Amino acid sequence: MSLDIDPHIRHSTRHIGRSVPRREDRGPLTGRGRYVADIKIAGMLEVVLVRSIEAHARIVSIDTSEALAVEGVQAVFTAADLADVETFPDYIPYIGPVKQRPLAEDRVRYVGAPYAAVVAVDRYIAEDAAALVAAGTTYEPLPTVADLDQARAPGAPKLFDDWESNCSFDVAPHKPEVDQAFEQADHTFTETYVSQRQTGLPMETRGVVADITDGTLTVWSSTQSPHMVRSTVALMLGMPEPQVRVVHPTIGGGFGTKTHIYPEDIVVPWIARRLDRPVRWIEDRMENLVASVHAREQRHDVEVAYDDDGTIRGVRCASMLDMGSGEIFMPGTAPVFVTNACITGGYDFPNMQARTIGVVTNKTPSGAYRGFGIPEGAFVMERIIDRVARLTGTDRVELRRRMLVRPGQTPYVMHGGGRLDSGSHTESFERGLEMAQPALERTRARYAGDPDVRVGVGYSNYVEPTSPSYHLTTGHWGGGDAATVRVDPDGSVRVAAGLSAIGQGAETVAAQLAADALGVSPETVTVVLGDTERAPYGLGSWGSRGAMMLTGSVLLASERLMDKARAIAAHLLEAAEADIVLTDGAFHVAGSDQPSVSWAEVGTAAWIRYVDLPDGMEPGLETSGYFHPENLQHQLDDTGKINAAASWSNGAHIGVVSVRVSTGEVRIEDYVVVHDCGTVINPALVEGQVHGGVAQGIAGAMYEHFQYDPDTANPRFASFMDYLVPTCAEVPHMEVDHFESPAPEQPLGVKGCGEGGTVGPPAVVAGAVSDALSEWGVDLTECPVTPVAVRAAIRSAEAAGAGAGS
Repeated sequence: MSLDIDPHIRHSTRHIGRSVPRREDRGPLTGRGRYVADIKIAGMLEVVLVRSIEAHARIVSIDTSEALAVEGVQAVFTAADLADVETFPDYIPYIGPVKQRPLAEDRVRYVGAPYAAVVAVDRYIAEDAAALVAAGTTYEPLPTVADLDQARAPGAPKLFDDWESNCSFDVAPHKPEVDQAFEQADHTFTETYVSQRQTGLPMETRGVVADITDGTLTVWSSTQSPHMVRSTVALMLGMPEPQVRVVHPTIGGGFGTKTHIYPEDIVVPWIARRLDRPVRWIEDRMENLVASVHAREQRHDVEVAYDDDGTIRGVRCASMLDMGSGEIFMPGTAPVFVTNACITGGYDFPNMQARTIGVVTNKTPSGAYRGFGIPEGAFVMERIIDRVARLTGTDRVELRRRMLVRPGQTPYVMHGGGRLDSGSHTESFERGLEMAQPALERTRARYAGDPDVRVGVGYSNYVEPTSPSYHLTTGHWGGGDAATVRVDPDGSVRVAAGLSAIGQGAETVAAQLAADALGVSPETVTVVLGDTERAPYGLGSWGSRGAMMLTGSVLLASERLMDKARAIAAHLLEAAEADIVLTDGAFHVAGSDQPSVSWAEVGTAAWIRYVDLPDGMEPGLETSGYFHPENLQHQLDDTGKINAAASWSNGAHIGVVSVRVSTGEVRIEDYVVVHDCGTVINPALVEGQVHGGVAQGIAGAMYEHFQYDPDTANPRFASFMDYLVPTCAEVPHMEVDHFESPAPEQPLGVKGCGEGGTVGPPAVVAGAVSDALSEWGVDLTECPVTPVAVRAAIRSAEAAGAGAGS
């Protein structure tokens, strides 16, 4: 396919590159968005899941008699009733198989695990009956493991009896060149860096509605990947895929948590088939906190070799992921692999030896969250650089300048095989420094007279893998996507794609692409997403893949459609096909605007007036395109490396903070982002993605933290009273600038932009606060950076200084 728009198409106005207003917002903004919870079907029943109150226990018995006696209760199902349902697949051969059932059978491994489903005529009755089932459940408590150390200790209680230990995987490559670097270095140090447990928290919780009519099972799910849900439902329920339709209606945010296929996605459709009634399950917020996937909790034990001049010779990093119980499909194992693949960020640093470990604990299963392991790695690398700069007296900025991938170095192959095909790594950092300097000077001047406040600045230079392979994540699916483009008899255009609309502007982008590819206005383009019956098979929206997948598939389908349309127009104009051009929606001979034929005339000939078609041409004007990015790899090569992303965006984040020493209060005074996602299709959408990503990154850097009791593995959170979520008041002023380094092998040079904003804040905040408190020797190694953590760091540094002085 061509990597650009057909040169035969001429516009008075091109739509790619313009901030075309979002077309998907009218419904949600006017209260007319139709979410899963808004779906109402005559005779619909309500489902409530009964969830474990034990972190680890055997289920001795479940007494459902009292619940069944409640008026309005239609059924109570346990795992024994779902014996005809397949187990969730374990597609990935190198991780421990969890053999997850839709409902827990004889054992629960985290608080929130579903083990029974109550079906009633309304939600209130179902909730009351579920409480009776819970009260009628007898457990035999088992010893728990609440963190990585407990789970890895000799003789630790095992979550899965047929595993040798609680370790799901341990991939430990060895690089002799790293050993040599350590032998030759002037100094070494060891440190442990920790990213805390958090989650995506979409405004809309999960939900599933299912109904079976005329042999077709229709499932409405707030999922990011409808076709993958369809394939899994069909597999586990033993149905042909054409008899299963999955639709996602309006979605109130996904952020990765809705990429997974949860027990409810199977149980609710099974109940609909069993009772031959429509049924609905809507997750409440407490369920969302304990039953939807968590993320980010990683520990990194590092050894660093460096020289007196600040040169970092080599790094050994053992990255450990707390997987929770591991009972989720797709498995939540991939983020830590992404962490290690991206840990060196935009730096030219090949001597990285990264070991990757996954461990199960008695917590909610871990999984996907926006950023997918990249923020954790960026945090580690930037903290290492700051530490080496401090130990050697090297300027933090100059050390980064020395290390960044320079212009002319691309394509650059990273230590794990990631291929940076293009980018503006040095340029973005320099532009960020230029933008941040006035804010730094203003902040220092503002607090110059306050002896209780210190000011600091932090940095992060990162890469963002976009349009990645899904094979390493799922063990099953690949990394391409499809679109179908049709021109109807009236000349209007319909685009159907396998992507999902989750708030990122996919519908707007698809209309822009089709408009420029077919020479029409975006207003004439109808876009269909998120319906397996009406759109071609696709993998959904995740991994910053939407822009590239839509560009590739829509342009490919449009290119094929244009070939046919030009042939029809040439026949109608009695001209040579090679001479036909399209200008603002009218086909004509190059060099003469008249005579011309419109899209409506071409569409009418294709669909209705077959007599106007060239001899032998098949009627219709609808084509499809399946796009698989060039250079995207799905399996490791012989050296253990892989380029698992089609292209790589990059960026630089710089933050200025003030720290009140007496209280530990941290305030982000200004935040600068310089982002490069290749050719920008819609600048306003990219700006929104960056702002939203930074807000979520700040949430992880300073606020959100799932905490568990170390003795019982019980969650210490049940609502937003216990899980601190920032509001707009905590999101600082942001300055954003863009570079556009086109991806040379991808259509239009497009890369993704959905996750980069989340990557920088943890490293930036920790670095800035450490800089502000450098007179005490504070060097933060964990997030979140809370007032309590800041005060503890100051006290610890003071105690260490006093100890050294004595």
